[in-house]
Amino acid sequence: MNIAVFGTGQMGHAIVFMLRQLGNYTIYTCDSRPADSNLMTDYHSVCDVKDMDHDYLHTFDLVISSLPYYLNNELAQKCIENKIPYCGLGGSVPVSKVINKSAKSLKSTVFTDLGLAPGWANIMAEEAIKELPNVPHTVKMRCGGLPNDTAPSSKDPFNYKLTWSIDGLYNEYVDECQVLKDGAIVSVPSLSEREMVRIVVPNHFRLDSNATLSCEAFTTSGGASHTLQHMKNAGILNCSYKTLRYIGHLDLMIYFLKQKKFDAEQMASLFKDDLFKDEDMVIVDVEAVHNNLTYRQTHFVAPQDGYSAMQRATAGGLVSAVMACPQRENRPLTYHDVNIEEFNNNLTTLGVIGNE
Repeated sequence: MNIAVFGTGQMGHAIVFMLRQLGNYTIYTCDSRPADSNLMTDYHSVCDVKDMDHDYLHTFDLVISSLPYYLNNELAQKCIENKIPYCGLGGSVPVSKVINKSAKSLKSTVFTDLGLAPGWANIMAEEAIKELPNVPHTVKMRCGGLPNDTAPSSKDPFNYKLTWSIDGLYNEYVDECQVLKDGAIVSVPSLSEREMVRIVVPNHFRLDSNATLSCEAFTTSGGASHTLQHMKNAGILNCSYKTLRYIGHLDLMIYFLKQKKFDAEQMASLFKDDLFKDEDMVIVDVEAVHNNLTYRQTHFVAPQDGYSAMQRATAGGLVSAVMACPQRENRPLTYHDVNIEEFNNNLTTLGVIGNE
């Protein structure tokens, strides 16, 4: 199987590594920069998406995008026109909607919004529904990439470690969010609907001896992705995605983004100083409720093999999902198409879960 990975930055690099661990694939990588010596690719091309011709695309059985979100549509449209299965991390709800609409019209296979959230968290939500004997009335998805431990507020009041695209994070923090509320899909502001969440964390994920983590969860855009319509169709009344952060982060982001109107570059400057930040961890937490029955599952991811927890969780989610779903359906795929048992087996093989 010939697989092309476009974009070999932090996430693309990790995706190539995960593909190499999971199967005997021939991997092609494409980026505007030369490959670094650690990139586990078979063939690397320095190229621009707009310059690709049809013959080059037909080399591939599958195209994976880890490009910046604003380049995804151009690559996806070329794949759709040539009937090459396409998948990507997403990063922009409007861009993903355009890609899915085009794929539906032209009967081509695409799977957008894969990775951590949207992606892994949404697949866990599908699993949660199946674990309850009756259709739940409420499904909650929560996810967060956090420093392994908090720093004093005088050193880092945000208690956040930037481990992925600043553009993607900015979009999540400022764009409108969709939620399923009382049976209707509605829009709510980002950085709203705060709730306090307590999570029991394995001792080896924390530098202190306190195994219960107190976090705040709040709405951010994109995480629910195309989950909501499926949830509504299944009879679920309430479904939401929220980002997890250490307590105090939300108020600061409201101040800088809502009141002071910081742009993406200005926001990035708030997280530049990593001096007091240790290794990161990722928490994926999903809860489904039906009357007095609650199903809750939480996964934790740590750094490993030279990759951050965020890289491993995001790349692992994408690769595990793509290899656990049909790739020639000639339509947009959804999280409901993922074989959950195979998905979890893939994550275990990759070492992303199973060590908790």
